[in-house]
Amino acid sequence: MKINWPKIPTEGFIALSLAVAGGKKKGVGCIQATDAIDLEHFTPRCLYATAGIWMSFIVSGSMVVAQQNLIVNGGFESGGKGGVEAFPGWDLIGPASNHSNYGVAAASVAPDIAAQGNLYAYFHGHPTDNSQDCLGQTVSLTAGERYTISYLLATDGPTLGSGAAMYVVFGTSFGIDYSQDQLLTAYLPNSSSALPYQKFTTTVTARESTEILSFHGFSSGGAILLDGVSITLVVPPVLQVSRVPSPSNALVFSWTTPTPGFQVQANASPLGTNWVTLTNAPVTVGISNRVVLPVPSGNQFYRLVLP
Repeated sequence: MKINWPKIPTEGFIALSLAVAGGKKKGVGCIQATDAIDLEHFTPRCLYATAGIWMSFIVSGSMVVAQQNLIVNGGFESGGKGGVEAFPGWDLIGPASNHSNYGVAAASVAPDIAAQGNLYAYFHGHPTDNSQDCLGQTVSLTAGERYTISYLLATDGPTLGSGAAMYVVFGTSFGIDYSQDQLLTAYLPNSSSALPYQKFTTTVTARESTEILSFHGFSSGGAILLDGVSITLVVPPVLQVSRVPSPSNALVFSWTTPTPGFQVQANASPLGTNWVTLTNAPVTVGISNRVVLPVPSGNQFYRLVLP
């Protein structure tokens, strides 16, 4: 799809505000108003500001990247009901050396219930040799991109004094090798009663093109329950700008929350390499992060990046 913009004075630019994913530097785009833009191949990068005319458009639709769960059957609902050591869609299954007991079960009466849907995974093995029942999935990623990993854990009975544990690990091995893996969660329930589902969320940077999300659990008390496993690409927020008229004569940059870590950068040229990170700390107003800057006296380009 191409858009031919109407002619406006030469100092006027049109700022495109898009949510995109792909390279390490993500943000919004800037084009001259007289350009014809092929939106299917346009890669937006920055916002343009000048002391001259400012026009701002929000473009939405096919360019906005949906968050796709990269985990296959993260809710354990697909591929039949599963069973003992049967996890449809999961490619890595490693039972404990002895007293293994884990699989997929159908929800019945609380606390043996799913957090989402009708099925859930349970870990109820109690090995005597420090091994664990292990479940993992190999995921295709883009090295250097950031991903959000989420899952829900619960228990279906007392775990007090049982030594129950669930270790959630992300890396290149299916074991727990901290030389190449990172520990996301050490879930250590120790309760006289069942514990409700608790959601755990972590943002990680992919180091390889394929990595493994794995769960290593055991409990001689109540079973540890697992549901709602997901890995999604961190989609950059949309950077928007508005101009506050006199007397303040300022530009207000904003993007949605919660999106921790994103920073506004500025440069006199969109093609230059000397982007400068602004020291202005964003202020949260409602559901937006905001940075207020004076209108520049000359040409200035802005972008939102995640270092």
